[in-house]
Amino acid sequence: MSEDKRPKDQLKAHIRAQNQALILETSERVFARQGLAKTTTQMIADEAGLPKANVHYYYRSKKDLLEAVLERILRLWLDSVSEFNLEEGPKRNLTRYISEKIDQSRINKNASKIFAMALIGEEHFVLDYLRNLFVTELKREKATIQVWVEKGLMAPVSTEHLFISIWAMTQTYADFDAQVKIMLQKDELDESDFDEAKQFITRMVLAGCGVVEH
Repeated sequence: MSEDKRPKDQLKAHIRAQNQALILETSERVFARQGLAKTTTQMIADEAGLPKANVHYYYRSKKDLLEAVLERILRLWLDSVSEFNLEEGPKRNLTRYISEKIDQSRINKNASKIFAMALIGEEHFVLDYLRNLFVTELKREKATIQVWVEKGLMAPVSTEHLFISIWAMTQTYADFDAQVKIMLQKDELDESDFDEAKQFITRMVLAGCGVVEH
């Protein structure tokens, strides 16, 4: 490749990455606000300040765009949640996991709402992810929890129901934030509300799992 061509290719790749990031970030906002069914690529193009043709240049259909948004969300979630560390024991791992899940609800509220909408709508992309990827991860965490149970560090629990309960408690601060604000009699949630939620949920989970100091 000539020296003249390389900078041009790098510039094209940079512009492509910028445009795709803009489209995905805008799509996340619009999907969360309008819902998956009501959102159109024209709405996304208008909010992004791009011609509709530019959106379709990168994503041929709304379905392709939604799957790209969901893939981005799922990758973000995987990167932002730590795997259980056997040596650290259940108290530190569960406390950290709950904290990270609450942080996701605080920082990435739109992402959580879109994920919930996709689940309710039984979008195949999300269902396949849960079947093929998270089920494997759950088996690994289940094996770790079993070791802690055998060591007497926590009571026997259903790992599946434990994770379902943690998701329900933590993600509600994003998915149903309007309800949470009404209950707390606030116009907006602040960091102290999320910190209080972390502490309360953590106490409930540790007590319910019979976790001992480690």
